[in-house]
Parts: sequence; C-alpha cells; structure tokens
Amino acid sequence: MHSIRSLPNRFAFQVPMAAALGLALLWAFALPGAVLGQEPWQAPPEYDGYANPIKADGDSIAKGKAVYLKNCFLCHGEKGDGKGPSAGTMPVKPSAFTDKMVQSQSDGSLAFKILSGRGPMPAWAPILQEDEVWNVINYIRQFGK
Repeated sequence: MHSIRSLPNRFAFQVPMAAALGLALLWAFALPGAVLGQEPWQAPPEYDGYANPIKADGDSIAKGKAVYLKNCFLCHGEKGDGKGPSAGTMPVKPSAFTDKMVQSQSDGSLAFKILSGRGPMPAWAPILQEDEVWNVINYIRQFGK
C-alpha cells in the first residue's frame, strides 16, 4: 500500500504552522459567508481505497487520543460530539464523530479530510505525521461505539 500522501494532486506545498493557523483564523472569522454556503464535504473517491495500515489496538488508540487531545479536542470536543470549547465561535459547526455519517466514511476519506482541511478546519498535512493521522482515526472510531 502506498502512502496516502502519494496520491495525485496531494499537498505539493508545505505550509509553516503559523501560516496554517493564520489561514484557519482567516476562514473562521474574516470569510464566514463563504464558509456557510459550503456543499457537503466529500473526499475524492480515490481515497476510499486507502485502508488504515495501523491496527486499532490499545497502543494505537492511546497514541491517537494524545494527538486528538492536542489538536482536535478544542473544536470536536472531549466526547467527539462537535461541542468543544471553541465550537460555539465557529461559523461552521465541527463534525460530531459520534454521527453515523462520519463513522460510515472510509479511513482514507477521513485521512484526506484531516490532511487537507476545509473552512475553519486547518490542513494538518504540514503538522501531523502519517502514523499520527492513522492513530487519530483509530481513536475517532471509538466515538462510534
């Protein structure tokens, strides 16, 4: 299996963390009208074929939880319900990982969304390692149980 980062048109640039955060703030506060009219977020179909190469065991879930608490918790909440401390200030409400709509998506689709970002959600490609993405997906799957 190839790296999820090797798919065509994939993050040809690397954005410094400050720039990524600046873009997220711009999307969240300066352009709320553009964000509010977005279509449902669909990952490109080629990402559906990417399976998570990391087994969802206790070690992976613990690592994923650490990544989640550091990077995802403020928006998506401790319980993955989309009700994090920052969620109320956002023009687009964060996804609830407890929803069947999220849980029914492939791991590859979730990886694409984590890596690329959209609207107020930053692109985590410049920040997270690929194993961190797969581990956090294993952790997110726990919210659907």
